[in-house]
Amino acid sequence: MNVRLFGPFRLDVGEQRLWKGDEELKLRRKPFAILRFLTANPLRLVTQEEVVEAVWGKIAMSESLLRTHMSEVRRVLGEGAIETVVGRGYRFLLEVEAEKPVVSERHVEAPPIALSLVGRSAELAVLRQVFETALHQRRQMIFVTGEPGIGKSALIDAFLAAIAVPSGALIASGACIEQFGTGEAYLPVLAALGAVCRGPDGERIVELLSRHAPTWLAQMPGLVGDANLQALHSRVQGATQARMLRELAEALDVLAADRPLVLVLEDTQWSDRSTTDLIAMLGARREPARLLIIATCRSVELTKGDGLAKVIAELKAHKRALALELETWPEAALAEYLARRFRDSRFPEALTGTIHRMTGGNPLFTIAVIDDLESRRMIRSVGGGWQLEVSVADVASRRPDTVRQLIDIQIDRLSSIEQRILEVASLVGAQFAAGSVGYALELPDDEVDLVCEGLATERRFLQYAGTATWPDGTIQSRYAFSHALFQHAALARIPAATARMRHRKIAERLEAGYAGHDEEVAGELALHFELGQVPAKAGRYHLVAGERAARRCGYEEAAQHLERAYALLDGTPQSRDRDVLELRVSLNHGWSIFQGSGHVEVAIPLLQRAKELAVRLEDTAALGEALIRLETIHIVQGELREASAQAGALAAVLDQVPDAALRILAKQLEATTVLLRGQLAEARMLFGDLGVFRATDDKTAMEAAHAHLLAFSMGSFALWLMGEPDHAVALSTRAQQVTERAYDPFDHEHVAMLAEGALLHAWRREPGRASELAKRALAISEKRSFAKWQGRAELILRWAEAELVPNLSDARAEELLSKSWEKGSVGRTMHAMLFVAMCARLGRTEPALEAIASTLDMIERTEERWLEPELHRLRGEVLRVRNNAAEAERSIATAIEIARKQGSRSLQLRANLSLHALSSGAKKKKVRQDIAGLLSVITEGHDTPDLLDAQAVVAS
Repeated sequence: MNVRLFGPFRLDVGEQRLWKGDEELKLRRKPFAILRFLTANPLRLVTQEEVVEAVWGKIAMSESLLRTHMSEVRRVLGEGAIETVVGRGYRFLLEVEAEKPVVSERHVEAPPIALSLVGRSAELAVLRQVFETALHQRRQMIFVTGEPGIGKSALIDAFLAAIAVPSGALIASGACIEQFGTGEAYLPVLAALGAVCRGPDGERIVELLSRHAPTWLAQMPGLVGDANLQALHSRVQGATQARMLRELAEALDVLAADRPLVLVLEDTQWSDRSTTDLIAMLGARREPARLLIIATCRSVELTKGDGLAKVIAELKAHKRALALELETWPEAALAEYLARRFRDSRFPEALTGTIHRMTGGNPLFTIAVIDDLESRRMIRSVGGGWQLEVSVADVASRRPDTVRQLIDIQIDRLSSIEQRILEVASLVGAQFAAGSVGYALELPDDEVDLVCEGLATERRFLQYAGTATWPDGTIQSRYAFSHALFQHAALARIPAATARMRHRKIAERLEAGYAGHDEEVAGELALHFELGQVPAKAGRYHLVAGERAARRCGYEEAAQHLERAYALLDGTPQSRDRDVLELRVSLNHGWSIFQGSGHVEVAIPLLQRAKELAVRLEDTAALGEALIRLETIHIVQGELREASAQAGALAAVLDQVPDAALRILAKQLEATTVLLRGQLAEARMLFGDLGVFRATDDKTAMEAAHAHLLAFSMGSFALWLMGEPDHAVALSTRAQQVTERAYDPFDHEHVAMLAEGALLHAWRREPGRASELAKRALAISEKRSFAKWQGRAELILRWAEAELVPNLSDARAEELLSKSWEKGSVGRTMHAMLFVAMCARLGRTEPALEAIASTLDMIERTEERWLEPELHRLRGEVLRVRNNAAEAERSIATAIEIARKQGSRSLQLRANLSLHALSSGAKKKKVRQDIAGLLSVITEGHDTPDLLDAQAVVAS
């Protein structure tokens, strides 16, 4: 029963309020919980152990603390309500009955606006309107901005309270926390998901995440049973940031299909980069959904022009998000606040203006000033009304210069123990566990809990944030500073030496509490040990935090943690343990930098160092990881000799690499390197071993194909080169289908498959189809700034225009050729092939020959030989136009010979067609016979331009 009646009292369990007649009685949280338990067990002897377990959980609790709380309950209820049975427990003596509901017409009144929300009716109306729009399947995003203390959180809390029950909305709320160390990837989003997963619909939401967003569920292992955890980790191996973003977007849409969903992200000015990327992606989605995303942010962030500010500006510019700027209170709102807070007041007219000038109308500062006046009895109730006991001039003369100064004055009025607890709590963080503070101060946890509960009940500085069970079995009461300004003010009071000592103690308690689970709090441990000047432990936990961030694909956060870990290694003496730590740091730091920023000049030395250390330590698993990652970077750089060297060294240790996704990547990289070097038969065999040429019509096979996308795209190129153009297109199309299933504008893998498919059709001399796919790839790339794929798509479109549009003007031709084609390193020959073909088509021989010469020089340096025959053929075509027949014939003959050795039937056929056009007499007849021989072994693609031309030659 939610409302219980006993004697003259009325206990509203749901609202956590106690009434005696028309008077509301104040009870702190723990005494209220005791009363709730006693009234649920009236007239029955309940033991002390039962009371403790019901209120605190299964922990050891001092009898003195229990008696303190029980005395407060007795004081409020009066004598005769609770009987103490000495040595056994307590008995509630009053009969309890449920309140009978009043039958009336169904009518829901809007809740009254809280005092702190005066002057915000227009802003509340905007939020309600945005929510109404979301209810009609039109997803919405709104940024609520304003200066610190303006009332952003209060506004959103009031809005959520108003819409939660009537709409049945699911509300997921998380806050970005000001992290004085390195951020944790997706922190507020994971907090929001964790909260709803532990709520009333938690089981259903966990199941939904398991189906639609396993990469996110894997980050919250406490929600998954041990039996399913290993299977879950297997499903998410090799996850990318694109996959994580896509999965969460899909999961949110599925949740919103069942009931309206409101996702609240507070204080996004402290957002980690990964969360900012997620906000950008969610804001850009256009699929219908009953989804509202609310983010709060300080106004000053919007003037910086980068990071979150850039995201907000872009979303607003494209009308994908609204910004609701909260202004300070005008004098009229302050006057309303005073009138509503102090009924029947008789204040001087000048008081309102004076307070407004003191505070600038900032609500937090204003309320703090008024609280201060009341606490000092400068405002007090006299004869049923309120009056100012001093002059307005006295109020003005005592003005603090800033809200920080006022908060500091208020902290000074607390008891010594309250001050010390607040100060240490500010070191722990915006939220803190009573146990951490107690250990740092060498006070019992229950004593700290009692003080914090008192401050929270009186709404001074703190608010209750729930309980958490630590891995060591202790149940920790958690509290949060009501505003970041309170934490900052308390933090500023602590001497540096004292702060260092406290940080060490906080870290020690957290480390003990999370023994065996320290990864969950690695970022906090790294911060506290570093600020406590314990560099060895700080470095180790920065490493653990960095590895965790990398698993979430938060590479920027990972690189920051690992950079700190590397810096802290300088203070660690040489030893095997230090080498083991440096190995892990180097391996993960180099890879995170490459994945996050692409700065290979930093990444390669780090991975080379990891390789050296792995050899020294005889750690074959780490050696395998270092070799795979070095091979990847060398391929991306177009350094195929170096990539092959890494692959050769890897062969002996690959089976000992523990990460299955890395092993798959290594095999794809080996096949790709072999293909790029022009060893087509070996490449086809390696791609075949990966299974990419098998049919993938069934769902399981299609899902497995997602892990082999690189092999799919490169395998399609291998098939075309070897004379299987239809099979090549089929394989490329399957790769596009795999990514298109979960398509969204931010899917890097999908745009890659589109661009690669466009390139394949360009190779087949099909400009119409190539242009169609390139346009789709370009549209996505421009939205997400995928520079590599954008450059490739633009080049394909320029080539297609040159092929499709007859008699281009000289101005347009120059414009097409003026843009760069040399972006990127790996696959540069692909771009050269298109650029030279475009030059030849437009009659620009000089830039064509220059591009061919520079690319052939590059081939000698890098060994990227797979398209070398086509470059020699194109050189011959250009020289033929310049009437240099002898040199043209030599170039084409070179193309035929290289293509024959490589087994590149498509390029050999194309070169023979060029030679046939150049030759005459018996030589022409011989070339015709060679073309016929190639047609006899190329058994498909007979409707492609090259094959049609070949058939015409043979028939002539």
